[in-house]
Amino acid sequence: RESEVIYPPVDTDLFYVSDDIGDYFVSGGRVVPYKRFDILIQAFNRLGWRLKIFGDGPEIERLQKHAKRNIQFLGRIGEKEKANVLSRAKAFIHPQVEDLGITAVESMASGRPVIAFGEGGVTETVIPGDTGVFFYDQTWEALANTLINFDPHAWDSGNIREWAKRFDAHEFKKRIKRTVEDRHEDFQQGLQQCVLDFHVAKK
Repeated sequence: RESEVIYPPVDTDLFYVSDDIGDYFVSGGRVVPYKRFDILIQAFNRLGWRLKIFGDGPEIERLQKHAKRNIQFLGRIGEKEKANVLSRAKAFIHPQVEDLGITAVESMASGRPVIAFGEGGVTETVIPGDTGVFFYDQTWEALANTLINFDPHAWDSGNIREWAKRFDAHEFKKRIKRTVEDRHEDFQQGLQQCVLDFHVAKK
């Protein structure tokens, strides 16, 4: 069925573009199996590059045991610290399948590109070549290959942030209001037509 999609709201005003890009990549969220942090650990163990992971969950201890010293687990962090970490990262890595992937949008609101497994909601929120890149095999090898060919300086942070504003909470409110008003108008017109049809049939 055809449908109109209204994306969930993201508080893009909480995030900002930084002039100072660090020497690390970042990922984060609830640390559970389907998020596939395991392939992140495998890829960065082999590359030896810095990776920061924020968030907590049942998988955290197992992942920490397998991670080398170049991988830092930040645990739960506040919104202000998350905004700082995202804005200074080379890129945000999204290795899982999500309905949307709000943290990926938050990264773009920080002007930073997203490296994502190319399935699920990110295929609607990330524009390959403009706001991020996709890898299509959910394996550490495919991720590592994408990272090796990734240039963190080849991105326009201002354009990335402008794109992310499409998912802002203010835009969500406007679209919800407009959709409800449009549906109400359709209902009223349909009701009027039913009344007219009834009177015509009665005659």
